[in-house]
Amino acid sequence: MVSGIHFEAKHGWTAAERKVFRSFSVDVEIERDVARAAESDALRDTVDYRGLCELVVEMGTSSTYKLLETLCARIVDAVATQVPGARITVEVRKLHPPCAGHPAYSSVRMSSDE
Repeated sequence: MVSGIHFEAKHGWTAAERKVFRSFSVDVEIERDVARAAESDALRDTVDYRGLCELVVEMGTSSTYKLLETLCARIVDAVATQVPGARITVEVRKLHPPCAGHPAYSSVRMSSDE
């Protein structure tokens, strides 16, 4: 699991939200057999978490989305393409969303069908 991947982006339902950068945080959990990596101690046999973090930041900053659900689904799909055969769970959090009550974040969690 990689937790708290941070980036700034212009996602949001309203045009006003999409005009300013907001903070987002993403967790990615990957469930797969790791026996080969444990035996070989080789990066080629496991998930490259540096590359995974770069992918999430790229997905979060290269396009603009109105809904967290859309952003989360795009990240799940991108990670699943890089790590075939694994079950991928992603949580995307919009930090300090512009809502009554000043919540710390709003979030969406999705998993792949693998």
